[in-house]
Amino acid sequence: MDSNLRTTFNNNAELYHAVRPRYPRELFDALIETAQLPDNARLLEIGPGTGQATKPLAERGYVITAVELGPDLTKVVREALKEYNNVQVITGAFEDIELPPELFDLVYAATALHWIKPEIKFTKPHELLKSNGCLAVIGTNHVSDEAGDDFFFASRPIYKKYKPVGSYDDNFRLSRTADLKPEKIDENLFTQIFFDTFPLAIRYSAKGYARLLSTYSSINSFEPDKRAGFLKNISKLIEEKFDGSFVRHFGMTLTIGKKRG
Repeated sequence: MDSNLRTTFNNNAELYHAVRPRYPRELFDALIETAQLPDNARLLEIGPGTGQATKPLAERGYVITAVELGPDLTKVVREALKEYNNVQVITGAFEDIELPPELFDLVYAATALHWIKPEIKFTKPHELLKSNGCLAVIGTNHVSDEAGDDFFFASRPIYKKYKPVGSYDDNFRLSRTADLKPEKIDENLFTQIFFDTFPLAIRYSAKGYARLLSTYSSINSFEPDKRAGFLKNISKLIEEKFDGSFVRHFGMTLTIGKKRG
């Protein structure tokens, strides 16, 4: 994973907030029940982005500290959550932020933990959690529609031509939601106590899907002309071959580990 890509999300903070998929409410219900969060629980979120996974928990009254790398993303999430006095957003790299040990009932990250340096990714959450506290990792996966994956295969030549970093492999195929696996967690520090998948389907117009792709780090890393060409080709494909729209299937995953020791 190219660590430089993690800064690209900050470039389109408003667009990121507008178009990124929201996580199903059932996912948060499962998280709260499994982690047995008390009403006054303290939560730490790694990489809130613009608050897609912050707001559903802020609404329930938990005291949340969120650490966000991008200053523009920080501005957007603070504005989006300004009515919640129980949320504090800190700008900085999670690796560098100093927080009191054993303070939090839950540390969680939504489609963000993979950006954290491997030597810190599990050790630091472990240090910050109370005894019996939990680490929750939420993942976003593009999955098969289980009806032929026509758009996936039709778009392969475009991906092959432009080769976004980490987004093209001749042998890659979409997984079924039922085949998604738990996030790998450090078994020396955490005991996995929960895993489940939460399907989500969203219909995108050509313009809407191009806007979504514009928030992906692999596409943002392109030079402007190359990015414009890639998005133009994807939009043209949707307009000409899919009557202007198609349904993208996502499989949201939730993996929870309980702190050892």
